[in-house]
Amino acid sequence: MDVSNAEHSSLVLRELNSQRERGELTDVVLEVGGRSFPCHRAVLASCSPYFRTMFTSGYAEAKQERISIQDVTEVAMATILDYAYTGCLQTEPDQVQAVMSAARLLQVDFVCREAAEYMKDKLDVSNCADVLMYADMLGDCSLLEASGRYIASRFHQVALQPSFLQLPLPLVQSLLNRDDLLTNSEDEVVQVALRWIDFEQEERLQHLPKLCLSLRHSFVSSNQLVELERKCPSGDCKLVYSDSTTQRLGQTRTEMQIFLREVFSDLDSPCYDPSTGRLYTINVPYFLDMFSVTVTPEDELYLAGGIITSKETGSTCYRQKAFYHYNHLLNIWEPRCEMIAQRVRCGLVYLKGYIYAIGGDNTERTAESYDPSCDEWMSIPPLPQRVSAELCAVTLDDSIYVISGEGCYCFSTTENTWRRIADMLKPPLRPQAVTHQGSIYCLDSFKEWGNSSSTWLEVYNPANGKWAITGHGSLTYSVATLMKYGEDIYILAVVPKSQNLWGGERPARIAAYQYHSKTGSWRYLKDKFVPPMVEWLCSGSRTDCLTARMVPNCLGDPGTFQDDEPESDVSLSESSGTGISDDDDSEDELSDQDNSVEDNNDND
Repeated sequence: MDVSNAEHSSLVLRELNSQRERGELTDVVLEVGGRSFPCHRAVLASCSPYFRTMFTSGYAEAKQERISIQDVTEVAMATILDYAYTGCLQTEPDQVQAVMSAARLLQVDFVCREAAEYMKDKLDVSNCADVLMYADMLGDCSLLEASGRYIASRFHQVALQPSFLQLPLPLVQSLLNRDDLLTNSEDEVVQVALRWIDFEQEERLQHLPKLCLSLRHSFVSSNQLVELERKCPSGDCKLVYSDSTTQRLGQTRTEMQIFLREVFSDLDSPCYDPSTGRLYTINVPYFLDMFSVTVTPEDELYLAGGIITSKETGSTCYRQKAFYHYNHLLNIWEPRCEMIAQRVRCGLVYLKGYIYAIGGDNTERTAESYDPSCDEWMSIPPLPQRVSAELCAVTLDDSIYVISGEGCYCFSTTENTWRRIADMLKPPLRPQAVTHQGSIYCLDSFKEWGNSSSTWLEVYNPANGKWAITGHGSLTYSVATLMKYGEDIYILAVVPKSQNLWGGERPARIAAYQYHSKTGSWRYLKDKFVPPMVEWLCSGSRTDCLTARMVPNCLGDPGTFQDDEPESDVSLSESSGTGISDDDDSEDELSDQDNSVEDNNDND
C-alpha cells in the first residue's frame, strides 16, 4: 500500500500550535521584554537557522530552559512565532518594520521578504523617506532602491516632507545623483539641496561642496549659481559641480492628451503629443473598465472605481472600491487606500490638495474626499438627488460642479454643502465639461444610434447662474470629445464610415476644432493635432480626454492604436455633417496654431 494524507502536515502543525497555547510538551521559554513565550525547540529550529544554530551548537543556550532574546519587541516575537506555528503572517501596519528587523535577526527569510514587499507596496509621500533610511540601516538593497525610485517619482512632493529633512548626507547625495528625478528644472534640485542645508544650517553648511557635486551645472540658472556661491562657507572654498549633460527625466516631460475609453478590457490607453505628432500608451489596470481618472496641477494622475471583468469568461463581476496613483517612472498604477463606496464612472476631480469621488455608487448620491498626504478617504455630504453614472464633474474656484441629465449641482468645499444650479438648456445624455476663463463649457459627447440631431456647446456663467449656447454653430456627430489642451478648448468630432453621393464608401474621419473665446467661434485644425488613431476613436461609444505632462521615455509603444496609414488631411465640411461654422473676420486673433487652421468651407 502506498498512500498519503494531504492534510497530515497541516494537522501536525495545528496540534503543535495547540500544545504551545496550552504549554504542553514545550521545552524552551523565550524571554522577550517582560513576556514569556513557551515553545518547542524543534519548531523554532525548523524555520529559523538562528535557532537551529543556537540549539545544535556548544552555546550555553543549547541546554538552557529559558533564553533571553535581545533587540526584538514582544509584538514582533509573537508575530514570528505565530508564523512558525501556523504558516500565516499577520501584523498591523505600524509593526511591519519591527517584525522585519526581528525576522532578519532570527533569519526567518519568508517574513523578511514579505515585510519588505509590504513596505514597497505601501510607499507614499509621507513615509518613503523613513523607509529609505530604514532600508539603508538594514542594508536591504532591494528596499533601498524601491524607496529611492519612489522618491524620484514624487521628488517635489517628498522634498517638502519633514522626514526628508532628516535624511543623512549620503542618502541626500544618492537622491540628487539620480537621472530619474521627476523635477521640472535643475533649479528645483538646487532649491531642495539648499532647503536641506538650511534646516540645520550651522551643522550642514559644510556639506554644500559635496552636494554641489550632484548638481548639473549646465542646467542650473545663473541666479541659482549666484545663490550657491553666496552660501559657500568659506572664501577659500571653490564649488565644483557635476559636468553631466544628461537631463533628468522630469525635465523631458511633455504635455500630452490621454484618451480614456468607456470600456478598455485589457488594452492600454493612448497618449498623444500634438507638438510632435507621436503616439504613446499609458498602462491601465488589467481588466478594469468604466473607471475614472483625474490629474492634479503637478501632473499626478489618480484612477478610481470601475468594473472588474473576468479574464476567463469576459463577464462583468462587480463595482470596485479600487483607487490608484500613477507612477510616471514605471508606467504603472500603484494601489492606494480603497474608497469608502464601490463606484463606476464616478465624478473624479482634484481641488486644492484633495481628490473628490462623486456618485457612481449604488445609491447614485454619495461622495467622498481623499487626502493624499495621509492616504485616507472621508465621507462628505451626499448629492441632494440621485444622478446616473453618466455624469461629469469639474472644479472652479472653491467649488465642484456636477453635470448630468438629471440636473446640475454645485458643492462648496468651504461651506461643505451642495446646492442645485440651473439645468442645461438641453439635458445631456453623456456630458463632457471643461472650465475655461471662469466659465464651464459642456457638450453632449454621445448620440444614440440613429440620432442625427445636431448639438450646441453650452456655457455656464457662475456669476449669473445661467447656461447659454455658444460656438456660433451646431455640431452633428456620432461621438465627440471635448477637451482642454494648453490654454484652449478643442473638440474632436468623430464621423463613422458612410456612403457618398456616388455610392462609394467614405472612410471614418476625425475633425479637430479649436474654440476662439473672443469671437465664440470654432476653427478647423488639421495635421498634427488630429491623433493618428481614427479607427480606435471611431470604434468606441465614448472617449474622455485629459491633459498631463508625461515622460515620453517611460511610456509604452502605441501598438494597435496607431493607424496603418494616417490620413494627412481629415477635414470635414458642413455638408459632411459637422455643421460648425467659421468666423473669417477673427483670423488675426487666433492662437499660435493659425498655420494649421483651415476654413470649413474651403473643404467643400
